[in-house]
Amino acid sequence: MVKQTAQEKKWQAESDARTLAAAEEIKRSASRRQAAVRQAKQLAKDAQKQVQNLKKVARAPRKKK
Repeated sequence: MVKQTAQEKKWQAESDARTLAAAEEIKRSASRRQAAVRQAKQLAKDAQKQVQNLKKVARAPRKKK
């Protein structure tokens, strides 16, 4: 594990606090929450398509030269 300096720990804590504050704001706003859910579902669909395409490529027979 990499040692963090005090300054890096402070920056990480500030970043975490901003992330949590943004998440709380989204949770409180119904429209933003719905938009986040839609976006997450679309990302999941896109990831599933990529996995399927990779599986097709992995199963495809190799062409002999």
